[in-house]
Amino acid sequence: MKTRCHLLDRRQRGAALLLTLWCIAIVAATVVLTARMVDSDVEGESTRSRRFEARELALTGIAHGSNPSLKRNSALLHQRPETGGELLVRVTSENARLNINLLLRQPGRLTLKQLFQIWGMPEEEARIAIDSLIDWTDGDELRQLNGAERENLLDQRQYSRPENRDFQSVAEMRRVRGMDAVARHQPDWKEFFSVFSGEQVDIQDVSPDILRALGGFSLDQTSTLLTLRNGPDDLPGTPDDHKIETLDEIIQYLGLSEAQTESLRTNFQVGAEPIRIESTATLGGTRYYIATVVNRSRKKPVSLSWEER
Repeated sequence: MKTRCHLLDRRQRGAALLLTLWCIAIVAATVVLTARMVDSDVEGESTRSRRFEARELALTGIAHGSNPSLKRNSALLHQRPETGGELLVRVTSENARLNINLLLRQPGRLTLKQLFQIWGMPEEEARIAIDSLIDWTDGDELRQLNGAERENLLDQRQYSRPENRDFQSVAEMRRVRGMDAVARHQPDWKEFFSVFSGEQVDIQDVSPDILRALGGFSLDQTSTLLTLRNGPDDLPGTPDDHKIETLDEIIQYLGLSEAQTESLRTNFQVGAEPIRIESTATLGGTRYYIATVVNRSRKKPVSLSWEER
């Protein structure tokens, strides 16, 4: 009887020990899990904090860029704060981009065709893209020769249906039939278009491709103009950039023909609102980007578009 009690006691103690070890394991696992959750929360909060600070710095850049009295080579537009990080603000004329809504009206379509050709698009693909863009914006259901109205796109969900109105943003162009082909030949095609620019393109910031398509400039003339604009370091957006004051300066510098001079005066201008401000702030490896199109011609600057990422 005594032996049986002794064995029972040993079994109870063993079970208690196992239960104790099991409880310790559960507590240890809970502690580790809690620690990881706390660490994750701390890391997440730290990331959110850095992102908030980076955004504040980027907003500061937008404020500086909106100041019409501030020159493009101002130190305020390229800062390295004592707290670390970097702020880079790029200010360009929105009129350096082609207004797609104006371009789809005659005679602008020829410029669009020439631009697509410069990008290496086959003529058939260019015709499809241009006619589809026209059908998307015109006010009728009459299909262009190579275009597409709503009834032609019912089984092609990758393309957006025509809205029969002007584009309200360049992003709306992306899903128009034919623009996928444009993107294959020129991935950054959106950098060439706007819905806020005017009829005349700003000669100070216009891209080489638009110079050739709209102005009829040769490759040599385009290269010469870029050399003038970029200054001694031959890089755009740097302090030594040359500011073009008048179109006459370009005419004399390039020795343009009479036809090119007439085209230049018709299609180009020097300095006009609105402007595009791109502010990029980097803090602790966190990058924040803000882009806005601003009209500063009024007493208080007016933002026409806003993008953050």
